[in-house]
Amino acid sequence: MVGRPRKKSDDRRKLGRKPGRVVWKQIEEILAEELVAGRYPPGAKLPTEPELMARFSVGRHTLRQTMAGLEARGLVRIEQGRGTFVHDEIVHYRISERTRFFQNLLDQKRDPRYRIVGAREVLPPEAVRDALQLAGGEMVTQIDVDSLANEVIIAVSDVYFPAARFPDVASVYTELNSTTKTYQKYGIQDYVRLSTRISSRPPTEEEARRLFQPVSRPVLITKKTDVDADGSPISYSETRWCADRVELTVESPMTKASSPDRPKR
Repeated sequence: MVGRPRKKSDDRRKLGRKPGRVVWKQIEEILAEELVAGRYPPGAKLPTEPELMARFSVGRHTLRQTMAGLEARGLVRIEQGRGTFVHDEIVHYRISERTRFFQNLLDQKRDPRYRIVGAREVLPPEAVRDALQLAGGEMVTQIDVDSLANEVIIAVSDVYFPAARFPDVASVYTELNSTTKTYQKYGIQDYVRLSTRISSRPPTEEEARRLFQPVSRPVLITKKTDVDADGSPISYSETRWCADRVELTVESPMTKASSPDRPKR
């Protein structure tokens, strides 16, 4: 009968019918079939742990083995404190001399957003001072930013602006929610990325908490410097990306250059 409501007993009767297969693995197969069939759309949140425990009449340990198996197969992602979500398509983030976060995501039909976590005026660490070419004693404004795609966090950043050149930048950045618009507010109409360094490492406990991921899962690190049209540094940032939600692609100037022989897309 089409549209017949699923009875809880239907799922319970399925369990134990395959000799030699442990219960959690059988539940994994049932849920995997539903995920592949599209019962839950990409990015959707799965039923809660208590709901699934009730559906299959199993304990928390058994269910967590099931979800770990689904995550290992790339079908779901488990976000600490938020739940389990259907694994959607990975964000392909392009890095070039004119990288723009919002345009990057809009090109992939995703909704980009910054979330300001905190801001303070500080003496910069040595790496920040050198990147911004500041003299000893000059202050910077540090802004802590979460980057989201379709309301899913994909990165956390520490962004540094020279305090003297960008007075009250924390308020401006929070109001405009855009790096480009913030620069324009201070009379900078164009800027480019001078350099980007990429590495990886395990996250700290704080980073894992903000990214809703285990500390055992590595993060990608990008450290970049923006400069204005005169080549003067205007900001430096360090970003930690969720490695299983983002793919970084470094584009050379030739990649973006137009040519009569190059097909347009």
